[in-house]
Amino acid sequence: MMSEAAPANPMMTTEIDASPVAPVEVIEAANSLAAGPEPLVDHGDPDIPHETATEAMGIGTEGEVDVWEARYSMRNFMGRIACWGVVTAAWLWLAVYTWGYRHPGAVAITIIAGIVLAFSLLMLARRMVLARFGHFYRLTNRRLVVSTGVFDRRRDQMELLRVQDVYVRQTLWQRWLGLGTVVVQSSEQHFPVLFLAGVDNPKAVNDQVWHHARAERDRRSVKVDQI
Repeated sequence: MMSEAAPANPMMTTEIDASPVAPVEVIEAANSLAAGPEPLVDHGDPDIPHETATEAMGIGTEGEVDVWEARYSMRNFMGRIACWGVVTAAWLWLAVYTWGYRHPGAVAITIIAGIVLAFSLLMLARRMVLARFGHFYRLTNRRLVVSTGVFDRRRDQMELLRVQDVYVRQTLWQRWLGLGTVVVQSSEQHFPVLFLAGVDNPKAVNDQVWHHARAERDRRSVKVDQI
């Protein structure tokens, strides 16, 4: 006699969900699509194209690389060093002459001239130190940064996107030595002009600033066209 099979107990049955779990990347992508495009930021300047908030936060930092760095060139003091070198040689000759003849009037003149000469040389050395360590220039593919001052330092920067004109100022002596001042004008309202004073090979610096300013403007224009 065969016994009937007992009905399956529903409490003992376990269902396994075999549906795959969505990766985190897929969920984030779906959320971003649902949120819609990121709003554009208006800087209030017609020369600067609109951009997304993420791009606005990365201006001047994201993808920024150094292009050129320099300080005030000591060759700007070559003329003054040569002039004071001649004056120092003349004073030494006067001192030797006075030491040989020991004339009271010549001794007094030599001492006074020596004091004036020493003070002038100290002032020249001070100006050289302040010029060398008080002027620092840095050019990137996004910004131009000018730092001035030794003890009380000031740091000005200019977005290359705002650059409107770049030119070089040179005296005859500076043209012979390959020195000069690069003047950068922009559409900034508060500090529209930056001076790169006393730089070596100013024409090459002028070309670099203008080249990267145009490249930054073209890059931003292409980004706006893609939007």
